[in-house]
Order: sequence, then C-alpha cells, then structure tokens
Amino acid sequence: MEMKVILYIIAIAWIAYGVLLILYTGKTREFFKKLFFTDHIKLLALLPFIIGVVLAGGAFFYREVFWLSFILGIIAIIKGIYLFIAPPSQVKGFLEWWFQKADDSTARLFGLITFILGSAMLAYLM
Repeated sequence: MEMKVILYIIAIAWIAYGVLLILYTGKTREFFKKLFFTDHIKLLALLPFIIGVVLAGGAFFYREVFWLSFILGIIAIIKGIYLFIAPPSQVKGFLEWWFQKADDSTARLFGLITFILGSAMLAYLM
C-alpha cells in the first residue's frame, strides 16, 4: 500500500510541475534554476535515478500502472546514469540551455507532456 502512496505523490508532483510550467513559465524556470543549477552535477543525478527506481519498482507492486510506470522508471534511471557519467561541461550546457536559452513555448510543451504523464499515472492509480 505504501508504494501506491509514493506513486500518487509522484503523479501529483508531475501534474503540479506541469501546470506551473505552463502557467508561470518564467517564474517556475527561475525557481528550479536556483534549485538545480549547481556545481554538484553528480548529486543532481541522484534525483532522477531514485525516482526511476521507485517508478520501476512500483510497477511490480501495482499492476494496473505497470507499463507506464515501468517505462517512465527506466527512462528516469537512464537519465540519472547519464547525468552521473556524462562530462560535467555537457550537463552544464544542457542545464544552461534549459534554464536560459530554451524558448518559453518549448518549456510549456514540456510542461504539457509532464502534466499528461502525471494525469495518466493518476488515472491508472484511481
């Protein structure tokens, strides 16, 4: 039962992040820039890796959401591994692009995708 609660929390967090990114694009990006634009790139890699492990593991505990949770979990694990082993200059370049150079419409599209994935996860959980 605890795993279902964790999956609910992840789904709701994705929905909230997606809505914030769509409605308040600039302020949301600034907030997350202060939070994640750091010199500790290896530490940053832990977040997607841990979320990926939780999603992939949660897929086996709650079968109704198996494929969505498992695929998103594997993608997050791969992202975490990439952030850990990639050259720091490459990761910093990506973060710089996302927080400073990417167009607002690109950020809103990402917010829409995040909102849809969170909504799909929540719908399967209910």
